[in-house]
Amino acid sequence: MICDRGKMKWQTAFFMPEHVKMLKQITIDENKQKKPQLDEQEYEEIGFIVMESLNYTVPIKVTVWKDGFFQATTGIVDKVDTLMKCILFESDEGKRRIRIEEITAVERI
Repeated sequence: MICDRGKMKWQTAFFMPEHVKMLKQITIDENKQKKPQLDEQEYEEIGFIVMESLNYTVPIKVTVWKDGFFQATTGIVDKVDTLMKCILFESDEGKRRIRIEEITAVERI
């Protein structure tokens, strides 16, 4: 009995590498989401929670929008840099600089 790859043999043989790359990029672009628009009250709430984490070392979960995708990180705020408009965030992966304009949500843990 001959054991081959079945349909996979025929599906990938007729695509050029450029076509495969383009198809992968199309699926990535379809999954992208728009950045939510936050109002003043939501920014104020984010500011309170960030300052609480900074002053009392309370762990928080920060959700960041970057290039059409949301990423969540858990940790403690180490420093708030108002001049550079970013926060230094210490998590399990190490220290990370997060720009304030990329933050979409903050939760206490």
